[in-house]
Amino acid sequence: MRIVIFLFAMIVAIQAHAGESVLTLTPRPGAVLRVLTDRPANPVGSVILLAGADGILDLDAQGHIGTSLRDNEVIRTRASYVKAGYATFAPDVASDLRGTQGFRFGSSYAADLGAVVGEARKLGVPVAVIGTSRGAISIAALLLKQSAALPDAAVISSGVLMADAGEGGSASTVGDVGRIHIPILLLRHVQDSCPVSRPEDADRFKALLVGAPKVDIVTLNGGGPATRGADRCGSSHFHGFYGIDDQVVAATVTWLRANMRR
Repeated sequence: MRIVIFLFAMIVAIQAHAGESVLTLTPRPGAVLRVLTDRPANPVGSVILLAGADGILDLDAQGHIGTSLRDNEVIRTRASYVKAGYATFAPDVASDLRGTQGFRFGSSYAADLGAVVGEARKLGVPVAVIGTSRGAISIAALLLKQSAALPDAAVISSGVLMADAGEGGSASTVGDVGRIHIPILLLRHVQDSCPVSRPEDADRFKALLVGAPKVDIVTLNGGGPATRGADRCGSSHFHGFYGIDDQVVAATVTWLRANMRR
């Protein structure tokens, strides 16, 4: 009961730019979790957008993103999901988890994401979670480390999926992903050369999702890199679907409409 009280003790919506607002949660004593939100007039559902890299947006109270993750694929396309009819929720990392190693794998972080799912259900159902790159780890944590509030579907793009994908771990090392019981879409770029998100890893990860009612893989092509020296694991390379945001959003929305029911 104390956890619930602290979790929802402070929920404040503050007007931000371009029609967005900031939802502020206090998941633990002294901890602050800000979520950048937006919504159309009559939402057909909600999507929770989980950035890659370290996941830290450094959101301020006015909704300004203070890190380079403003250009992350799921963050830079958030307005497109609103145009498609979805309320959007882009969570930062809670203040007490920043600077801690492996927070994406922990139960506290999973509970924070569960709280965001709960808030999303108040605005528009059904609810999907969309994560890119290391956001795949966040999705696995949400689905395996807590059960208070689960989404209705999940979309992973250029995901860090397999155990050998790097020293930081991957979605497959969070827990038994065979226990995931919601539809999953895996989006990949055929030219993704990032060593922790190889296109073939989507096939290997799909084979592990034995409990999911449906798992689809969509392969895209075209776009990036933006510059010759662009980071091959960054947002402006094939890994980040640079130059084909419209294709990513269209593929995601089409799949959600077919597989996520009210």
